[in-house]
Amino acid sequence: MIHKPEIQYVGQFYVYGSEARQLEQKKQRKPKTKLPLVRVRKVEKISVDPVALGGIVVAVVLLVVMAVGSLQLYRDWTDYNQMSTYVSHLKKENAQLTRTYRAGYDLEEVRKRSAALGLVPESEAQTMIIAITAPAEQPEPTFWEEVTGFLKGLFA
Repeated sequence: MIHKPEIQYVGQFYVYGSEARQLEQKKQRKPKTKLPLVRVRKVEKISVDPVALGGIVVAVVLLVVMAVGSLQLYRDWTDYNQMSTYVSHLKKENAQLTRTYRAGYDLEEVRKRSAALGLVPESEAQTMIIAITAPAEQPEPTFWEEVTGFLKGLFA
């Protein structure tokens, strides 16, 4: 006789007595009064990721450092402009003082005084040409030559 295969899926997914519980749940009555919304409201948990919090802190610190750096750069730029203006003023003053100095002495009077002291013009001065020869440079020993000479003297 051939055996009937046992049906396994019925016992696998079916729990005895579940129908009765479902009926009981339907029979339960709901309360007619409603609780205030304040009590019914669920408490929400907010989880904070420490890595994200650290990233936000680093970003804020970098933003502050960037702002301080830009303020410092602005101050340096204004100082540079002030110093540039001051330098151009000094150059103008130097040019004016040079013109005043050169206009303050007479070249003809300088020639007369130098002639009175016995100085002669460059074109009338006697010139001599002297040839100077530099001595030949002594060759400097290289590092390896110094090392080998040291070792030869050490073992000699």
